[in-house]
Amino acid sequence: MFVNAHTDLPKDPSSGSAGKGLILDDHYLWQNFRKDNELAFSMLYNKYTPKLFNYGMHYCADRDLVLDCLQELFSSFWAKRKTLPDVYSISSYLFKSFRRLLLKKLNWRRRFLISLDANSRHSFEITLPFEHTLEQQELETERSEMLKRNLQKLTRRQREALFLKFYNDLNYADIASIMELQVDSVYNIISKALDSLRQEMKG
Repeated sequence: MFVNAHTDLPKDPSSGSAGKGLILDDHYLWQNFRKDNELAFSMLYNKYTPKLFNYGMHYCADRDLVLDCLQELFSSFWAKRKTLPDVYSISSYLFKSFRRLLLKKLNWRRRFLISLDANSRHSFEITLPFEHTLEQQELETERSEMLKRNLQKLTRRQREALFLKFYNDLNYADIASIMELQVDSVYNIISKALDSLRQEMKG
């Protein structure tokens, strides 16, 4: 546990009656965390750190660096909880904040950077769980080894967008926010990536 979760969450006034219990959606937890509720903070931490860790490990193989970034990120959140914005899409905000911090650290430690395409110096590797997910949704009849080889032919941005879309089930608006792109650009990146994969798999 990141914090000692000893504080009870208040009842959500929108739940109607006390018998219905708590509505523990992300936005509700975020609001309570910003009001010093340690349990809400701990629940967000436990929910998102595995996802963010997995995401970070696709940028670099330095496990300690990724863990350090996670620790720094959530420590910063707790320290600045009073001034954090009341964001609607918590997942988008967390992924975007973590991505910025990790890329900042990677820029300081250039030995972890690998040039994969002209658009970026950063590597973004897609591992087997994502391959299985994408294979089931888009290329169910094709072999995973062929898919793996063809994924490596995509640009870093294409792989990252596909990872966020199919592995983390984020919508296009959230992906655009995380990658700091326009929504139309994300549509185009994913569409072109899938078209490229289909052509490669047919060939």
